This record gives sequence, structure tokens and C-alpha cells, in this order.
Amino acid sequence: MNTLNIELLPQQRPHANILSIFEHEKVTSHGFVPVSAPMVRYSKLEFRRLIRQYGVKLAFTPMVIADSFIHSQKARDNEFTTCLEDIPVISQFAARDAYEFSVASQLIYPYVDGVDLNCGCPQSWAISKGYGCGLLRHPELVRDIIQTTRRLLPQSFSISVKLRLLNGLPEESIRSTVELARQLEKCGATFLTIHGRTMWQKTSDPLNIPAMAEVKKSVHIPLVVNGNIRSWQDAQELHDQTKADGVMAARGLLSNPALFDNNIEEKETPIECVQKWLDIATRAGDNIHFQCFHHHLTFMWSSHMKRKLRLEFNNFTNKQQVFDFFEERYSLKPQDTTHSNPFDYTKCVYPPVTHNSTTNKNNVEESFEGQIWNENSNGKYFNEFKEELSETETRCDNKHEDVALEGSFFTELD
Repeated sequence: MNTLNIELLPQQRPHANILSIFEHEKVTSHGFVPVSAPMVRYSKLEFRRLIRQYGVKLAFTPMVIADSFIHSQKARDNEFTTCLEDIPVISQFAARDAYEFSVASQLIYPYVDGVDLNCGCPQSWAISKGYGCGLLRHPELVRDIIQTTRRLLPQSFSISVKLRLLNGLPEESIRSTVELARQLEKCGATFLTIHGRTMWQKTSDPLNIPAMAEVKKSVHIPLVVNGNIRSWQDAQELHDQTKADGVMAARGLLSNPALFDNNIEEKETPIECVQKWLDIATRAGDNIHFQCFHHHLTFMWSSHMKRKLRLEFNNFTNKQQVFDFFEERYSLKPQDTTHSNPFDYTKCVYPPVTHNSTTNKNNVEESFEGQIWNENSNGKYFNEFKEELSETETRCDNKHEDVALEGSFFTELD
């Protein structure tokens, strides 16, 4: 096993105590930790800055392939940026063995407050390569990954796992999932996150809330629950039903970054949230790619625009066009001070790692979605959003107009 001397790695700031965050939020008015999910392409530093202003207490980085992170500087630069105020943050890795996960975890240790093993991605390519849900077929491997990494990192540093319910008939699924959760607790996991569906279930299938509640009752470490969170009310209800220590949102936060702010009554993105995003993007400068900036606004604001405006918005190719659009249509523009006050980004330094003979070099430049990284291509969340919007518009057309839908809000970029 390849190990690094973490005492010699550059320590940027003290690590946040993740367990203390769960303890603190337990006694707050809502009683659980609001968590932002690890989302490929979208859980980046700039978005984490935004959602923390609206109640998110624990944020994840995008999902990153550990092998790529270990061996590719390009992968590191594309998938992870941070700053001194980026706290608390947990980095999630997709890994197939203890070597990949433990080495990637040691490399990123100085810059985050914890690492998380992805055992929840249900995409077929990931399962076929042994990533994500594919790991759930080998519980002994998951245990080895967590146990090995725990030996190499301080006890106070968070190591967690995000998983789905194991396959099987209802009773068998609950029993085997509970057993795995208990074993991971014994292996040193700080907390667990569980999505309330099996790997073969679709997002349209109902959550197995009793199963999540049973897992919560069966472990002593904190449990975060995930699935179908589109509003503050959804989060509160799932917490009440499962008694979980945290509630994680993914697509709901993309559509409304203010989702976890229970002081905001509206269920759609408030306009001041868009203002904050314009300010953040301005201060970020070239650190945020145009497509990421543009996609977030698409998620946030499409429900406020009629089709003609959406089609116009979709054709923009640079930030200035977006800024002009929001100024002309909604009287929004980046505040004057943002132009002269750029963000300070941490310069992350990683020691060289000896190549492991089991590493598949073909995966080094691979993104979590099984494709060679291309910042101009659409990701899973955006493609699903396109499909949902297209279906909604088609239903509206069939009901109110005798015309065919001439294309969705978005053009294909990949």
C-alpha cells in the first residue's frame, strides 16, 4: 500500500470536526444538517459559496475518479478548487480498491475536512467497471477500503460512504443494508449517507423510507438521507420520517440554491439568489468555465422565462451576454465592487505518487461519467433536466396548443 507522510503535506487550515457539526445541528430549530450532494460538474467551489449563504451546513465536492486524481494534474485542476473559507467540505471519490481511495484521500487531506467513498452511482458504465453501485456487490471490498484508509488518516478526519439500498426482496434488502452499515461503522466510518432506492430503481420509483429509518436505528454514527428533496418541506418531512441526522439534496439545490433556507417562503429560486450568483461568477473570473456558470443559471431561472426567452438565453456563448440579458430583462448586474475584488483561491500542491501496477492508465483522463473530460459537454444532471423540461413543455403544448414542440430549451453540445 502506497502511503504518504501527511505530516509533511501543506496544511492550509484546521480541519472542521464533522461530528461536531452533526451534534450542533441536532439541537437547532430544524434538528438536522442540511447537506449539498456531490454532483458531477456542479458541486464546485463557486456553487458551494452560493449555497452556504442559504443554509447548507455541509458541502461535497463533485464526484471524482480517484485514479484520475492521483495521476492527472488536469483532473485535479478540473475537479477541485478550494479556498480558506471553503469549510466544511468533503471530497467524494469513486474508487475500485483501497489503493485508489486511500492515496487520493491522502493527497487531498490538507485541503478538505473529510473524504467520501461513492457506492451509489447507478450508471451502467460505472457498475460495469466496479465503481459506484458496483462496489455494493462486494461488501468485503467496501469494508477493506474504509478500514485501510482509516488506518492511514487521523481519527478526527472524516471518512464516510454514500450508498444505496442493497438489492433483494424488501426484507432482504433492509437486512443486508443494515448489516453493511453496521460493518462500516465498525471499520471506522464517521458517518453514512443512504439513498432510499436500490441500484436498479429509477428516480420515478418511490423512496423506501422505512428502510432508511431502519438503518438509522441500527447504527450509532450519523446517517444522512437522500432522495426526492425539492423543497424545504420535503427535507423536513424526510427527517421527521427517518429521524436522520442530515438531509442531502442534489437536483433540488440546482433548481433552487435557496432550498434549505426555511425563512424563504417561495419554492423557486429568489431573484436575489441570481444576483449573488452573478457576483460570485464575476469575482471568480476565469476560475469558473462559462458553461458551468450558464448551466447553473439555466437550472435556477428557466421556470421564470417563457420559451422565447429561454431559447435566446440558450444561444449565449460568453458571460457578458448573460450579464447584459439579466440587466436588460431583470435590472440585475454584478455589483461594482465585485470587479475589483477577485476571490483568493488556494494553490493546491500535491506530492508525486509512485505509479501502481494495477492502475488502468486509460482511465487517467476519464471523468466520472465515463467520458474523456470536455468542459463543453453536458453532464448527467443537465441532460436529465433537459428531458424533464421537454416533457413538461410537450404536455403543455398538447393541452393548450395544437403545435409540435420544435426542440427543447437546450441544444445538444456533445
